[in-house]
Amino acid sequence: MVRKLKFIIVCCFLMVYCEFNSQEKPNILWIVCEDQSLFFSSYGDSIAKTPNIDELALEGTVYENFYAVSPVCAPSRSSIITGMYPTTIGTHNMRAFKNSSDSINHHTNLPIYSAVAKRKVQFFTEILRANGYYCSNNSKQDYNMEMSPLAWDESNKDANWRNKKENQPFFSVFNFNICHESKIWKNHKQHPSEEINKIILPPFFPKNDIIKNDFVTNYKNIEKLDEQIGKLINQLKNDGLYDKTIIFFYSDHGGPFPRYKRSIYDTGLKCPLIIKWDEKTNGKRNNQMISFIDLAPTIIELSGGKAPENMEGVSFYNSENRDYIFAATDRFDEFTDRRRCIRSKYFKLIFNYDTTSSIMQPVSYRKNMKTMNVLDSLNNINGLCDDFNNWYKKSKRKYELYDLKNDPYELNNLYGNMNYKNIFDELNKKLSKWINSSDYGNMSEVEMLKEMWPKGVKPILNEPSISKLNNGTKINSNNLNASVGWRNNKSGKWEIYQENEIIKPTNNFDIIVFKPGYGSIIKSFN
Repeated sequence: MVRKLKFIIVCCFLMVYCEFNSQEKPNILWIVCEDQSLFFSSYGDSIAKTPNIDELALEGTVYENFYAVSPVCAPSRSSIITGMYPTTIGTHNMRAFKNSSDSINHHTNLPIYSAVAKRKVQFFTEILRANGYYCSNNSKQDYNMEMSPLAWDESNKDANWRNKKENQPFFSVFNFNICHESKIWKNHKQHPSEEINKIILPPFFPKNDIIKNDFVTNYKNIEKLDEQIGKLINQLKNDGLYDKTIIFFYSDHGGPFPRYKRSIYDTGLKCPLIIKWDEKTNGKRNNQMISFIDLAPTIIELSGGKAPENMEGVSFYNSENRDYIFAATDRFDEFTDRRRCIRSKYFKLIFNYDTTSSIMQPVSYRKNMKTMNVLDSLNNINGLCDDFNNWYKKSKRKYELYDLKNDPYELNNLYGNMNYKNIFDELNKKLSKWINSSDYGNMSEVEMLKEMWPKGVKPILNEPSISKLNNGTKINSNNLNASVGWRNNKSGKWEIYQENEIIKPTNNFDIIVFKPGYGSIIKSFN
């Protein structure tokens, strides 16, 4: 009887195991827009008509507390692709790296550089590709560092899941720039008064029709975004993949306006996130706090993999809520303002390194926006409201403490108020610990570059080697924490090589080694 019972238990286990392993890996689609806060009907803003985004929300989950770690695109995207803080890996200064024939950054007179991290840094899509996924990116690669040649099966304006092998799971990213900051002035026109009159500006802005007109333009851009998203989703439906695909919709940081983009306040960090899971969730709302660094480990978990220990983010798919969000600002083009913050559910503490400059940094790029021109003009004649005067004030306090439940726009600094001393002490202790755990966030860009390039030049990689065995070939990277790939006959895409893997290449094959900050080295073997 006991033997029969054991046999039944084993059979049941095998049935469950086989069923589990026969389940298909989910397809995953990221729809990424630029420079948008919660200007969507799913978050209570009904100005822009977005039926396609609304459909995702009705069939999925709307996340209420999703935060960038930097309020500007390139540092933010570096955190997304690596699952690590920009201050850890050295990508926190905007436009430190760009693909250009220039060798000197005209904003800083420093060399253009790709950050050399002290820890292992890996583009998370390499892990997905090693796990059998087809990974495509259409097509922004703005990671503030060199892109890994192993990160994508394809990354260009034509990249699409349709180029994958039959039955191969995919992870596809589509980046839409129709609502980027620059589109406020590039798509500028005078809107009808009835549309302008619908706009309710946040309380820190002066009541001004020119500013409202820019807001209308942004809403129009969002409607164009929704149309583009609708076309993409129709492709997915026409391919019979809509119900088999997990769809993420999010923005790369907060909104395009002054005191939104480049701002460490929630207007710059808090972003929309809507996920249509492969199972129906029917309009759920989720209040857990999620950081951008949590995206990579979440996708790795969904794909059946395990996030490496070097990643600082945690998967939010089946995990408990995080207690704190951390974020930083550093150099934005030609101006630097080093600020750090910690956010709990109800409070935010900001630490300002430099108290002798204003919160407003006169970044030349955004002076193309009429809203910025209005604010500058009103400031010159002392015509701003009190809440925005503080933005231009010639100095700032060392700390800023905000009660986010009662002061969501962060206008009333409670630092020094003894009623909040315990909250300040608790947050300051945790913020200081995070700041001190950073590899590069505590030093100037000049100091950081000297540490990354001790000889004044970009470091280089060692050549890889191979070991020929009876059953195949083993690759020796000869470089710590580097990514390795290989391909046959100097053509085709790079395959991910996993440590100690035995491969069976043709007589002529190439090996590539990549490491952020070092670049790539390719060696041919026969």
